Amino acid sequence: MSSRTFLTVLAAISMVGAGGLTHAQKYTTGEAVMNAVDNRRSPANLVSAMTMTITTESGQSLTRQMQVWSADDGNKEVVKFTAPADIKGSGFLSTTLADGSTQSMIYLPALDRTRRIAGGQKQEAFFGSDFSYEDITDLQSGTSKKYESKLLKVDPGPVYVVESTPKPGADTAYDKLILQIPEATLIPTRIEFYRNGGLLKVMTINKTAEVGGYTLPTDFQMKTVASGSTTTIQESDFSVEKSIPAEVFTERFLRR
Repeated sequence: MSSRTFLTVLAAISMVGAGGLTHAQKYTTGEAVMNAVDNRRSPANLVSAMTMTITTESGQSLTRQMQVWSADDGNKEVVKFTAPADIKGSGFLSTTLADGSTQSMIYLPALDRTRRIAGGQKQEAFFGSDFSYEDITDLQSGTSKKYESKLLKVDPGPVYVVESTPKPGADTAYDKLILQIPEATLIPTRIEFYRNGGLLKVMTINKTAEVGGYTLPTDFQMKTVASGSTTTIQESDFSVEKSIPAEVFTERFLRR
């Protein structure tokens, strides 16, 4: 091999080492990545059970059980608590509109009344957890309608690191999100939530499972940075693509 040919081969190897992952990646913009996330193959209708464990900064924990119904690709969602006794019967109903805004309400059996969640109330804690009402809704319906996204970098994997900022008039209280998204699953493994220029919360998705031909997240945690408190949700007992009666997504069912 001539010295020139040898140097050419070395240069090619160097380029593959430095940029081979970039050439292998499927998406080249943040918008393309986030559209792929929201359009990835997922069940239009889903019923599941959730176990929520809330751990305070002092280390004390409490566990709650829920049943969840989701339809219309996550744009309709009902959560009803089944245990423990002090919260059993409480519920949450959310509907995502075409413009990305949401209409939400909760039912509190102790007061025997429903309350609409509007404006800044969507950032209130979801039944004492580190998740807000907005977070719970976006877990099902996605975020691409509310945010503009740009690709910050591509890590080995490839894993896309995307920054999402709210569109004008978007129905959100966050300044921006930073997401880490493996191309293999298109399920974010880490989401950082920023408000007023500072990091507010971090959500990690730790496990997924294959259910009925779909890859679904089964274990995720939200941590509040300032307090150190965490909330872990484990999802199980999935039923996919079975018809859900329209009455499930009504105030009447929420109060039942």
